[in-house]
Amino acid sequence: MAWSGGRPGRLPLCLLWPLLLGGCALFDPRGSERPDDGEDLDWRPPISPGAVMENLATVVEALEPVLYGELLADSAWALPFRFVPDPAAGLDGMPWGREDELACWQRLCDQYQAAQVHPALLLTRTDSLAAGDSASYTAAYRLDIPASAGNPAAAYGGLLRLSFSRSLLTGDWAIHRWEDWGADSLASWTQLKQEFLWPL
Repeated sequence: MAWSGGRPGRLPLCLLWPLLLGGCALFDPRGSERPDDGEDLDWRPPISPGAVMENLATVVEALEPVLYGELLADSAWALPFRFVPDPAAGLDGMPWGREDELACWQRLCDQYQAAQVHPALLLTRTDSLAAGDSASYTAAYRLDIPASAGNPAAAYGGLLRLSFSRSLLTGDWAIHRWEDWGADSLASWTQLKQEFLWPL
């Protein structure tokens, strides 16, 4: 049966419009949502070793556990991540791979976030070397941890050398080797990691 009167198809559209609006939640208020991990951070695409260094400082200060893992080369890389501890810590030969590093970092983040403490990290590059798809940066570091309930302020310092490699698939850079040397007057980053890595 044909519609007789007015323009064909106009009335059915007018009748459908209120039904469409009533059936969807376009104008309903939405509840709050947690932002994606790292959404508020100044995260740089890892297209250079320098960008990875900047991301390291950002992630440490934000206590961001997910993006920390993005900094470290995994088993898909030719050279997966390895941490070489401060020789003064007496841990020579201790295997410390990516999973150990991520477990340690997660525990550190959990404890400091619970205490509402955020560290401040200063990295001062002292040397760098780049050749093709590999690079290394040496930097002096100072990591300050503010005091929290029951815990005094702490400071860690020394020298680190980060070795980077580049993914042939994506072109991204990541850290595959982290070497640590403590300063004479401060505890090393290795000692900070020991506090959260052992006992497992």
